[in-house]
Amino acid sequence: MSTLSTSITYDDTTSLILMTLRGRVNAEDVVNVYQIANDYAKVHNSSKILIDLSDVEHCFAAIDIVDFMPKVAHYLRDFTVARVVGFEGYMHDLFLQKARRYNVNAENFECFKSAKQWLCNL
Repeated sequence: MSTLSTSITYDDTTSLILMTLRGRVNAEDVVNVYQIANDYAKVHNSSKILIDLSDVEHCFAAIDIVDFMPKVAHYLRDFTVARVVGFEGYMHDLFLQKARRYNVNAENFECFKSAKQWLCNL
């Protein structure tokens, strides 16, 4: 069951889309979140998304990533994505591995500051 809380804002000073997720997410939530990020970034003419997933619990199997990654990649193909994932990395690492297979420019970070710095230096 999903209990997802989402916050999304645009930082004018850095031209970054900042998104924070909390709670339990299922595979459908993952696709929906990246669609929301895509739509919001296009409205603000931004190509950089920072998404904080450090308070997210995955409620889906690892194999589900293979199934939903084509949809996620479609939403992220025009963006650079920094993902704050904390230290529970298995699912996040698998996500990143599959994203790269679809040529999505994304990186995982353990802290918000380093993720933001990476995006701002591009």
